[in-house]
Amino acid sequence: MAGILSPGRGAADGAVRARRARAAHPWQQRIALVALILPVPPVVEMLKAGLSPFVLVAPVLLLAAPTALRAHRARFMTSCGVLAVVLFGWSLVGILEGAWIFLPSSLLLLCANFADPRAHATPATVFSFAAVAVAVLPAIGSLAALVHLLGG
Repeated sequence: MAGILSPGRGAADGAVRARRARAAHPWQQRIALVALILPVPPVVEMLKAGLSPFVLVAPVLLLAAPTALRAHRARFMTSCGVLAVVLFGWSLVGILEGAWIFLPSSLLLLCANFADPRAHATPATVFSFAAVAVAVLPAIGSLAALVHLLGG
């Protein structure tokens, strides 16, 4: 009888411990942050040029979701996967209105989804390097837009 616990006694003795959600890995968080920051200067420049604010601002606001959900790995990964698909479609549908600048962000979110070395070390490294490769040219364009905004 000593081994049988009453309903309230297990938690008091520490027999039942609450599971804490694991946070997203810092590699994943950084890739998602780059996906958020990368399109901001071109969006501001396109807004100054008079393009549609809805086509440009709504995706930037959506890109903040993974960084807000970084404390819970499953939610972070789900938001990265869903946003990668949504932004890919958004960038193709709105290609004439300037939404093509979200294509690198959608690819970065896809890379962030698989860049957790705690799960699988080799694929995480490959996806992290892929994220760097995807971000280089858009980052140069983003810096050029930032210089143009600050200088002109």
